[in-house]
Order: sequence, then C-alpha cells, then structure tokens
Amino acid sequence: MSKNKTQLIDISKKTTTWNKSLEIYNNGEDNQYPERIDRFINNSVTAKTACNVMIQYLLGKGFGENDNFIVNKNLNLKLIDFADDLANSKVKQRGIFIHVNWNANYNISSMQVLPFGSCRIGKKDDKNYNGKILVHKDWLGKIEDKDVNAIDVYNSDKLVIESQVAKAGGWDKYKGQILYLNDDNEYYYPLSRIDVVQLDCDNENLISVYKNRILRKGFFGKTLILTRPLVDSDIEPTILDGAGALVPNPLFQQQESERDAFKGTVKDFLGAENADGVFHMELDFEHENLENAIVFKNIESNIDPSMFEKIEASIRKNILIAINNLPVGLIESSEGVFQNSADSLKEMKLSFWENTYKERDSLETIVNDLLRKFEGYSGDYLQIKPLIEQKPIQQWPQHY
Repeated sequence: MSKNKTQLIDISKKTTTWNKSLEIYNNGEDNQYPERIDRFINNSVTAKTACNVMIQYLLGKGFGENDNFIVNKNLNLKLIDFADDLANSKVKQRGIFIHVNWNANYNISSMQVLPFGSCRIGKKDDKNYNGKILVHKDWLGKIEDKDVNAIDVYNSDKLVIESQVAKAGGWDKYKGQILYLNDDNEYYYPLSRIDVVQLDCDNENLISVYKNRILRKGFFGKTLILTRPLVDSDIEPTILDGAGALVPNPLFQQQESERDAFKGTVKDFLGAENADGVFHMELDFEHENLENAIVFKNIESNIDPSMFEKIEASIRKNILIAINNLPVGLIESSEGVFQNSADSLKEMKLSFWENTYKERDSLETIVNDLLRKFEGYSGDYLQIKPLIEQKPIQQWPQHY
C-alpha cells in the first residue's frame, strides 16, 4: 500500500498481531497505524490545529527558570523542548517512547522522545515479559536487520542496568533503555485520540481537495477571449510545388505564426501566472467593427459557498469532541466569539484547562520521575505553570 493512500478497509481496523519475520508486535494490521494517524491529523486543518492547542494546554507556561535545563547535550535539548515532545506524542498517539541513557554512576545522562511510529514492542520471554523495544525509522517495505536497533525496556534497578551493560560488552557499547508509556492499557499500543474520527479527518481533507480541483480545473476566475478566425479556413496547410510534391503552404504558416504571436501577446499582457485561466475561441463574426473583432468574457464562479457548510460544521464538531471536547472558540476567530464577553472566552480556556488536567498531571509526573534520577539535577519537584490564572472567589468578611 502506498504511503500517500489510505484504503477504507484499513481505517476501521486496529489490531495487534505478532510479526514473526521482524519479531515485533505489529501496530495495526498493516503495522502502519501511527503513520496513518499522523497523516490524518496533518491533512485535517481542524485536527492539526486542535492538537496544537491541546499540546499548549498540557505545557502551560512551562517550568519557569528550569525550562532551559539541558536533558540531552548531544542534541542541545532543553527541558521545555523535551516536554513539548512528550506532549506531542501524548496528544496525537496517546503513547510515548523515551530513550534514556545511563552513566556509570547509575544516573540518567541524557533522554529524548523517539518518534512513536519508529518503535515496536519485541517478543516476550519465558516470564511473559517484553524485554526489548525495536527501533527503525520506517517499518514499511524491506527492512534489514542491521538497520533495526533492539533496546532494553526501561528499568532503573541498578542490578538490572549492570546486567544489561555486561551483556552489551561494556558502557561504551550499551544502548541505554526505552521507557514506554501507554495511556490505553487495554492494548499493546494505544488507540489515538482521533481514532474514532479518522473518517471525519479524511472527509475534511477530501472536501479541501475537491474545492482545490474546482478552482484549478473548473471555470472559476476564467477569462474567455473570442476573436475572428486567425487562420483562414480556405487556406490549405500544404500545397503542391512545381514537381508535384506536397510542401508547407507559406501563407498558412504565416497566419499560424500570427496566431501564436497573438497568444503570446495575451500571455504577456495577463502575466504568465494568469495565462492558464484564459480560453481562446475563434468564431466567425458578422460585423467588421473593431469592438466586435475581439471580445473578452469573464466567467463567474461555479462554486456554491454553502455547499459544504453543514457537513464541515459537523466534521469540525466531531473532531473537537475527540480532542478532549475542545471549545470551538479556542481555535476559530468568528464574529460570534468576538461578540462574546472576555469572561466567556476566559470560561472556555478554564474549561479546557480542567479537561486536560489528567494528561497534564501525567506529563508533569513523567518529567519529575526522570529528573529525580538525572545526573546534575538537584531541584525541587517541578510544576507546570498554568496558562490562565483563576481569580480567588471573593468572600464576605466574617464578623465575630
């Protein structure tokens, strides 16, 4: 199956099967579920915008002065950027793969979020434990064993790390561990937040594609130019020469050249970028007047602006409900929003701030649990600063 196409039969399926040849559990029947989810989100303006808003609500205003703490020197990765990657994966895939490196002091020396679609769960051992995460940049197509990295599952126990380092052949060969976090404990791999609205995301994209095709290939914004025939119909393209052989007719060639020159003049006049929007027709005119020799006609739009209004509104509503019931006013600047009071907009922000509490609290916990084991970090428990402060409720003074 092509990367750029999605068959309807694939959309509704989310199964996990054992891939014997790759020794992984497939993510989706075709092992392409996370990539397909990313494609649906990126092709839907509502889904992409809503996910970005939710990511911002998970990050809040960051961790203050600790935002710039470096968590990966090789990548110059700051804590706030690491948290952003956590939020991105949590919002879109509802799962996170974090690569963690340890040093000889058994402290974390670096960490980074891996693309969710690059990671797959390896086989179970005799104790029904998945001990490896396999990492590859693209699981579609032919996969060479040498391009797949098998990395130990996260375990902060010193004895476990010692054993893993010994098996690897020393610290210089040790690949570290991968911490896998799954917000959907019913499955090996989580169902995306937009799983239930995949068709809505696809429909929004198809409507956009349809409109684009109408604009490109329809009659919208076209100009029709009518002229008298620029080549005399009585003139033959070829004539017989003195030896009786057919040769090009010089008069026909001259008129053809004049026709090409006319089209070139029109193109230069309108500009090359507008030339594709011109139709030239040659018709016989009864009059010889100059104003009737060339006629310009503008063709009006054949797009009905209201054609998809109800469908698009329904699609947008479904997607926003799937993204933690995001209020439409937080992604759409409409007249209705501006007519609302500032208090109304604030209520929408507070409402969504509360709707994302669970995910934000989880992200905050992940960051702090890892920082406690991080080399060189000795700060307090970090809390995400809220995007919007809620004023304390005014109370009447008590009298005694």
